[in-house]
Amino acid sequence: MKRYALTLLCAACSPYSISGGVQAPISATGTARPDAGTVCVIRSSPWARAVTFVVHDNQTLVGATKNHSYFCYEAEVGPHTIVSDTFDSTDHPGKIQIAIDPGVRYWLLQDHENSFGSVTSKLAWIDEELAGDLVKDCDYRVITEVPGHEHVPPPVPYAIASYDRRSR
Repeated sequence: MKRYALTLLCAACSPYSISGGVQAPISATGTARPDAGTVCVIRSSPWARAVTFVVHDNQTLVGATKNHSYFCYEAEVGPHTIVSDTFDSTDHPGKIQIAIDPGVRYWLLQDHENSFGSVTSKLAWIDEELAGDLVKDCDYRVITEVPGHEHVPPPVPYAIASYDRRSR
């Protein structure tokens, strides 16, 4: 009961709001744009359903999940660091890196571990077959409200690669 109360308290404190049941502007399967990659973040977990997990790619807000949900975004070709976080002071973000190739679609499974009320976000790349199975039970979500230092992402978010542009 105590863990459930902590989960609800954490969810109530999130400065990010997301909508559900939205028509996906980018399909979770199929081909990606030929000049960019597509990343789909999928959360399919029976635990911490009320907790919002916010995702940044190279410090660009690209989406969030809550309960069984997913979202997709486009990414510039090149290196990317993706971070998943609840923004609760007792929780720990998850981080994963990838080099995005043009015309390729990537699927990122977003999960977590809960240790005495502290949530650690876990991220892992999965294949298209598993992704297709998981999204069948998920809603597409979009961010509708953010804290003052952020901007609500466009319908199709785009993350820029982390090249050091000063050396170009």
